Amino acid sequence: MINHSLRTLIYFSLLVLCLSACGKDDVMPEQQSEMRIDTSLVGLWTGTVTGSFGEADMMMDLRIDGKMAAEGSTTLYCPIDGTWHVKSDKFIARGNDDCDGTLVTFTAPVAERKLVGNWSGSTGNSGKFEVVKL
Repeated sequence: MINHSLRTLIYFSLLVLCLSACGKDDVMPEQQSEMRIDTSLVGLWTGTVTGSFGEADMMMDLRIDGKMAAEGSTTLYCPIDGTWHVKSDKFIARGNDDCDGTLVTFTAPVAERKLVGNWSGSTGNSGKFEVVKL
């Protein structure tokens, strides 16, 4: 018969083992390895954004730490702070705008000097963007 202290130690050890085996998020390790920062994309990008709010000039800053900032030249395209990465040769950036917190997602095929793709907002707005690296 196992005494109470030993039983408690065994239960505690099993709990610690179970918790350490569980991931901190729902992304599988092989999926995390697919997401990467492509250092050739790091820097300041400039171009245009078009869509639900017409056309505007756009600046996008992609940082080495995976952070991103984007801003249109009109108040209709609110400044966005978020994150970016590359997955399966696809550029993906997401962030909330500073106006009302709308989640905006940018996607484009990876290209070293020019990104041409689409954007969509959680409010249903969408459009296209085209930027070149400075």
